[in-house]
Amino acid sequence: AQAQPAAAAPAAPTPASAAPADQAEPVVVTASGAERRLFETPYAAGSVDVQGLRSAGPMVNLSEALARVPGIVVNNRSNYAQDLQINSRGFGARASFGVRGIRLYTDGIPASGPDGQGQVSHFDLAGAQRVEVLRGPFSALFGSSSGGVISLVSAPATERRLQVDGDLGSFGMRQLRVGLDAPLQGGFNLRAQLSRFEIDGFRPQSSATRTLANVRLGWEGERDRVVAVLNSLDQPSLDPLGLTRAQFTADPDQTTGVALPQPAPGVADRFNTRKDTAQTQGGISWRH
Repeated sequence: AQAQPAAAAPAAPTPASAAPADQAEPVVVTASGAERRLFETPYAAGSVDVQGLRSAGPMVNLSEALARVPGIVVNNRSNYAQDLQINSRGFGARASFGVRGIRLYTDGIPASGPDGQGQVSHFDLAGAQRVEVLRGPFSALFGSSSGGVISLVSAPATERRLQVDGDLGSFGMRQLRVGLDAPLQGGFNLRAQLSRFEIDGFRPQSSATRTLANVRLGWEGERDRVVAVLNSLDQPSLDPLGLTRAQFTADPDQTTGVALPQPAPGVADRFNTRKDTAQTQGGISWRH
């Protein structure tokens, strides 16, 4: 016997005074390689927009904004010589420094090696339109050794403006940013930003300086979009190293002696530990 479909129940009448619900602006992500609405993605993905980035902090470290993304744990050890420790559902939790097991991208340009190890120091959060996060097994779309994907999408210039920002914080933190947005003729738009960040640190031998420059030239056509980006990073950082349990109990703000510079030539067990990071990177992406 063939079952007959049940008749649909009549819809409840809508009161004439009820106003239509406000339509939320759709969030579009590109983490799968193709643009689609975040609500329609069949995998675990998240997005932090420009307002979320600005409200999270001074836009220095990615840990400020990713704290609200489920499944992502970002440990900021306030040590700019070792960068952030990011793990996605466990991937990257065993990294002693830097990011391992998670793919990093800026405007589609890879920022990590084949094994998923990299750093996020050159992420220009102040010039980002959004930061996309892909978690779970679908990150295999980006290759092996990938437990997740973090992708920064830079913002195009939509209006002509000159912006100057500054930040002051504890432990000698100071930051100055200068940005220029210039929509050009013929569908072109230019966005340039230069920032200088300095911090003394809460421990001896923990100061850092970061100079970050980003230039984005975009072109929007009827069916094509071309984006050329150029960024440069210069970050000398001192490394106070870790403490033993006994040292931490005695004074958590101290620095182990081997990390300090030599007070005089020939003093043993003083290594002035530090790391200098310098990178210049450019790329072009074309979407048809």
